[in-house]
Amino acid sequence: MFKWIKHIAVTLLALVSLYGVGRLAVVSYGSYLFVERQPYLQMQTQNSILIKWQSDVKEIGCVVYGDDKKVCEDTPTSYHHITLKDLKPSTRYNYKVLSASMNIDNANRHFETLYANSLNEQFIWVIGDSGKLCKAQDNVYQSMLHVKGDKELNLWLLLGDNAYRSGTQEQFNASLFEPYKEIVKTLIPWAINGNHDARRWAMYDIFEFPQNGESGGLASGSEEYYAIESGNVHIVMLDSEQADTSKDSKMAQWLEKDLAQVKKPWIIAAFHHPPYSDGSHKSDNARDSWGRMTRVRENIIPILEKHGVDLVLSGHSHGYERSKLMRKHYGTSDTFNPQEHLISNADHNYCKSPQKSAFDGAIYNVIGSSSKADRASYKHPALPFSSRTLGSLLLHVSPTKLHVDFIDDKDQIVDTYTIDKSCTDTIRREK
Repeated sequence: MFKWIKHIAVTLLALVSLYGVGRLAVVSYGSYLFVERQPYLQMQTQNSILIKWQSDVKEIGCVVYGDDKKVCEDTPTSYHHITLKDLKPSTRYNYKVLSASMNIDNANRHFETLYANSLNEQFIWVIGDSGKLCKAQDNVYQSMLHVKGDKELNLWLLLGDNAYRSGTQEQFNASLFEPYKEIVKTLIPWAINGNHDARRWAMYDIFEFPQNGESGGLASGSEEYYAIESGNVHIVMLDSEQADTSKDSKMAQWLEKDLAQVKKPWIIAAFHHPPYSDGSHKSDNARDSWGRMTRVRENIIPILEKHGVDLVLSGHSHGYERSKLMRKHYGTSDTFNPQEHLISNADHNYCKSPQKSAFDGAIYNVIGSSSKADRASYKHPALPFSSRTLGSLLLHVSPTKLHVDFIDDKDQIVDTYTIDKSCTDTIRREK
């Protein structure tokens, strides 16, 4: 009898080992499979930018930019990586990429360096859970283009789950680089790691993010969390999927120090898992998403609010949800008290002090519906503006106003709000 039990145990162990080896092979294959990839922009700073692409043939690639300046690689490679240096801040450059074996579309290629000083305005496009290749994805994209008209986009934020279903190299090509190929020519995809992206290891192979404060803010020493500063805005990009989100984590310590030295009038935070949601994911359920939403709410949100964050963006839950100007709600939805947690009961217009002030209120916005929208109850009391609606956000940032439009997939603005730092206290205290 004992021999049979031992035999069964050994067999099961062998099967588990074989599955583990097979799984590792599948993950590695999807993570590092070589795919040809058209040029895309990375590591935008005030005085430099990185251009990457991948060719089937090992060859020397070149980039021509500005007044016919030309930078070429020293040795042939299939993984092309050219950094343009000594650029001027707040400046637009046209460029074209030369790679002999590839048919590269160089029409309308240009980029801007990050803005050094305050601007009258800049526009930021935000999409979340956009990585499902489908008609809905394209409708959301085209709708934004129609609504924005001739406004020039300055930044592009992606809130995670950028390539369904598992974030492989092939899926990133199919779900990001191909459907957004025109915008990829001109804007850096500042992408956050989502749970579907994290199923493979391609995310941080494809993208290069500033670890040493190159794009503004305090050096983080990690690609998982970093800051972007341009014009009037300071943006913190956080990985709520793989990075430690405990109170004493390296990310939390960096966030505290980074925000303490911010001088810009606007602070925006972005990460995948929402602190509040009653959509396809439930922030009240501590087991949902392995507790990541709970940990973000309890450990990260207090740091953001302490340092005067204005807008918190997240995805993960496949719908649209938005709060009023609120603060200090770190519990489940049954603990939400409008009298205690709302700074303003207004629907669309909010007032904040022009001086950075602790716990002066933030808007929490879930935008996880840029390629899919799921049925859900959408009844979180802190998120009165919620629905199963496909769409994306267009942010208009000026020195004293942050205006946000939620644009659906049918060329309609279905929600809008403004945070004003030039108004009186009347709106802020409106009940």
